[in-house]
Amino acid sequence: MANIDAPMGFNPVGKIGSGPPQKAGSYQITDDVIFQGDAVQIASNTGVLTQAGVGTTNVGVFWGCNFDDSTGKPQFKNQSAAGQASEAFVYDDPYQVFELQGKSGVNSAQTDVGRKADIVVGTGSTTNGVSGMELDTGTFATGADINCTVIGFSGNPARNAVGEAHTLYEVLINEHMYK
Repeated sequence: MANIDAPMGFNPVGKIGSGPPQKAGSYQITDDVIFQGDAVQIASNTGVLTQAGVGTTNVGVFWGCNFDDSTGKPQFKNQSAAGQASEAFVYDDPYQVFELQGKSGVNSAQTDVGRKADIVVGTGSTTNGVSGMELDTGTFATGADINCTVIGFSGNPARNAVGEAHTLYEVLINEHMYK
């Protein structure tokens, strides 16, 4: 059965090692649009979060933000708004395990486990605030300057058909600020 094509960015599913699992750190955003599940970095010129890309050193994965709206009412959103300063919540543990969908056009294989691949920065959804990032399975390599390391496949039976496109991989962020 084919996997569904539904990019969702990085979805936290576990952790390698000991310590508290899936704890989010607090960071600041000033004006960047970031979607839930986007890999993020700290901008060197401002010290605040921005969306990460290929070849960047990531601090983790954005999971939502708090801010006060124009009436002073506190808000929590999956997506940060352009021009809106807010407190961001980021899964910033370098040993956090995430699910990440493989991109279109490339079928998965068991030999992908242990390999590294960059990310594809897709367009997030302004309807639900969810990321469009995917694993660029066309860039599998073994070098150190690659965004993610594949450690396995998802346990989701609708999304883990090995040998098909759009497989959900379990990954670690390889280019991580805290490693």
